[in-house]
Amino acid sequence: MEIRYITPDDNLAEISRIYEQSWKHTYKGMLSKRYLNSITEGEWIEKISQCGTNSLVMLHNGKYIGTVSFGSSHISQFDGWAEIFSIYFLPEYTGQGLGIILMNHVIAELRRLGYQRIFLFALEKNLSAIRFYEKYGFTTSGVMMKNRFGRKVVNEIMYVYDMSQDYTGKFSS
Repeated sequence: MEIRYITPDDNLAEISRIYEQSWKHTYKGMLSKRYLNSITEGEWIEKISQCGTNSLVMLHNGKYIGTVSFGSSHISQFDGWAEIFSIYFLPEYTGQGLGIILMNHVIAELRRLGYQRIFLFALEKNLSAIRFYEKYGFTTSGVMMKNRFGRKVVNEIMYVYDMSQDYTGKFSS
């Protein structure tokens, strides 16, 4: 297993494929079928290559299987906080403990960058992600945000992680 920052030499189409397949698999039943079917090949290439966020990839035997993007909060009331913008895996690699490995890596990287507090948002109906975040040590903040995907408006719940607490000791990579 290899985890590293995305470089200019990486195949952004393959990394975008992780997002595309993960969204279509994970959000089935949470977002409209029409919206999920509208996701095109290469849809995330531009977002992946944007400056201002950090992205790591996880590779297994040279195959891109997971990715996480993180950086400084885009929400002004959370200046000084880190935000995990996304964490996704190809569907066939979920449920194998790889999320813990990747999350341990990003938490260590955020700690190295000097952050003490982290937040992320999860779709209210994405119970498997919520269970994962809560098991990891994230707690709900009580903040909710509405977001529109196509014609559907969904609730997203904000989860926070305080790095002064050493939750990662519960997990081994």
